[in-house]
Amino acid sequence: MAQKKRIDYIDYLKGLTILWVVWYHTSHPEFVDYPPTMPMFFFLSGIFFKPYPLLEFIKKKINTLLIPFAFFYVVYYIYLILQWSIHNPLSSFDFSCFWGIFRLYKSTESFPVNPPLWFICALINQQFLIYFLVKANLKRVAIGISALLISLFGVFYFYDVKAPFMISRCMPYFIFYSMGYLTGRHILSLIDVEHGIKTSRQLGLCGLTVFILCWFIKSAYNLNHFLGALVSYAEIFAFILLMIYLLKYSYKLPFLRFLHFYGVNSYIVLGMHEIILTIYLICYTNLFGQPGIPGGIIILILTTATLWPVIRILNKLCPQLIGKNELWK
Repeated sequence: MAQKKRIDYIDYLKGLTILWVVWYHTSHPEFVDYPPTMPMFFFLSGIFFKPYPLLEFIKKKINTLLIPFAFFYVVYYIYLILQWSIHNPLSSFDFSCFWGIFRLYKSTESFPVNPPLWFICALINQQFLIYFLVKANLKRVAIGISALLISLFGVFYFYDVKAPFMISRCMPYFIFYSMGYLTGRHILSLIDVEHGIKTSRQLGLCGLTVFILCWFIKSAYNLNHFLGALVSYAEIFAFILLMIYLLKYSYKLPFLRFLHFYGVNSYIVLGMHEIILTIYLICYTNLFGQPGIPGGIIILILTTATLWPVIRILNKLCPQLIGKNELWK
């Protein structure tokens, strides 16, 4: 499979974001709840979207998203069976949970098998949606307006609707993937040194200013739901812009180098971390009781460290199953 050209500081940002997700899934301080990790992932993914011919597009999505989804789903299902069988008769296991992927879910719900995989399912939905908007020959402004309307519809009218394949959950995020596609490349070109450090700093300062302004508006005024949603979207976009700028000029710091490895392999972290984290959580709880914030940090470090050899093994033994090489050629 021809690998897309990678952008180092974007991989660093992906690494930081995916490890933040891992931290969020264990005991953590309140500030861990804020950063919009999923919108950031959708935006960063949208930067690299390309509207290939339909059959080639479907083939690429099967190789890079659907096959990894199925692989991580099956691995987690096997883990659930093994975990259950340690203390319970295997006959009492709910084998039907495997088919949970075909159930209907609200926007606040996820799969019973490997819940973080909702992101990949939502990403598939969003990529096909933006594909058909692009192929409809809509102008870029029209695509942006359509994406905003779809996202707002998801927030206000589809939030509690049960739908298949995480449609309810992915709709509010569609604006971020779309704007990644529509504006991401241009933003990266402005941040690059070739356009001048002054332009780059102005862009970073713009992100910081808009972020603070939106935060102030939300804190100082009692906005209605519609205005609140628009301000929240602007706040998240500003935060993403600010983070891209910060990583652009800090990613070469030696103590951040490990982030690149996890960013390049972010799908593996997404698909495998829940198993590893849960094992450490069970061990920690049996030894010391429920983990507080310090325990959560210990579990985060152990999970991150264990993911390193797991990633290397999967990359070496089965790259076709994790989207690194083509299985369907």
